[in-house]
Amino acid sequence: MLKLNLTTKRLKIRRFCTDDIDQVSNLFQNRQVLYYYLPNQLQTVSQNDLYDYLSDWDDDETSFLFSCFLQEELIAIFSLEDFSKEQSHTECGIALVDEQYYGQGYATEIIAKMLEVLFEQLDLHRVYIRYIEGNNASLKLFSKFGFKVEGCLREHIKRDPIYLDMYYMGLLKSEFIKQVI
Repeated sequence: MLKLNLTTKRLKIRRFCTDDIDQVSNLFQNRQVLYYYLPNQLQTVSQNDLYDYLSDWDDDETSFLFSCFLQEELIAIFSLEDFSKEQSHTECGIALVDEQYYGQGYATEIIAKMLEVLFEQLDLHRVYIRYIEGNNASLKLFSKFGFKVEGCLREHIKRDPIYLDMYYMGLLKSEFIKQVI
């Protein structure tokens, strides 16, 4: 359904495919990253199980996964979930596959391009994210684009032995357009 092949100043973004699995496997072995990235039970995913796991994230109807490349190296994955043309909204998420890519503006570049596509080409009304309490990097990153905190599911995520809040942030097309002008 969403066959995007995008280019930014430094990156190429396209739909995730099975050839990309080897390049993202380290991400799903890193418990520190998964602590904030996965809203379900904190567990690593083996290389053998990764194909099935990621297939759930890319059903080609309401969930889509994108690979983001710096030259030929996959550096990030970007997801759309709860995608609905009828409701004109989607949830997005991003993860850099390795810490060596942190702090270089790649996530900012990817999100900027994807928001442009979601609002201007696909004409969505609203994009939202969820982030887990303590994930200050996501809060800062999405705030930069004008996302606003809309709510909190208190003690929604269990990370033994504690419970963490899950926050929702959203951005409306009208807010995005004001920033672009």
